[in-house]
Amino acid sequence: MATHQHFKIGILGGGPSALFIYKRLVDADLPNMEITIFEKRSRLGEGMPYSMEGANDEHITNVSGNEIPEIVTSIADWINTVPKDTLDKFHIDASRFNEYKTLPRLLFGQYLTAQFKMLEKIAKDKGIQTNILFNTEVADIIDDKETKITTVIANDQEKRDFDAIVICTGHLWPKKHEGKIPGYFDSPYPPVKLGFKADHPIAVRGSSLTAVDAIRTLGRYNGDFAKDKNSKLTYTVKLIHRILKS
Repeated sequence: MATHQHFKIGILGGGPSALFIYKRLVDADLPNMEITIFEKRSRLGEGMPYSMEGANDEHITNVSGNEIPEIVTSIADWINTVPKDTLDKFHIDASRFNEYKTLPRLLFGQYLTAQFKMLEKIAKDKGIQTNILFNTEVADIIDDKETKITTVIANDQEKRDFDAIVICTGHLWPKKHEGKIPGYFDSPYPPVKLGFKADHPIAVRGSSLTAVDAIRTLGRYNGDFAKDKNSKLTYTVKLIHRILKS
């Protein structure tokens, strides 16, 4: 450990991974610790998957509350603090919610943001200095093996030295063919780009959770789901629906 006044730790990224790293550091109670978090967006916690960059209203998490590691409060407890209009938007009844249910991803992002704020307060109460750099993207990292100091250069060109850094930069979806081949998407994120009316077949390459996200978005924009009196779920294509009405 460094012998100078502060042990400086940099966390590159402010999404879910950074949240759990931050909790471990706060729980560790290291003396004279100073933590700096670099986040290229304007919010902590949600990252790409749980923000508008990675989800729409129709997308849900792939884990339930009981599978989430302990942070500050459980999802079930946090739900009781959420405004009713927000819960109504996502069709959630707080009185019937439990830890075995999944959340819409955008709402889960709000939960993670709330947990980050709670951890910041806990850190402050413990005397841990936390610096949050919003809208700050890291441009370069320089590791000096002799001094054991790592320098981070952000888009503001300021150089900041750390005793240790943790890289939590999350998802990256490089574009290879998107924008060059009409109708081809390298990924379904942000999902708003799939919010178009399609009167033709669409091929989805792969069948994992990413494919499910794409199908849910396309399904939402091109049809309607409904349950009949026997609770059987049906889907009506909007194009056909318009033709029948005309």
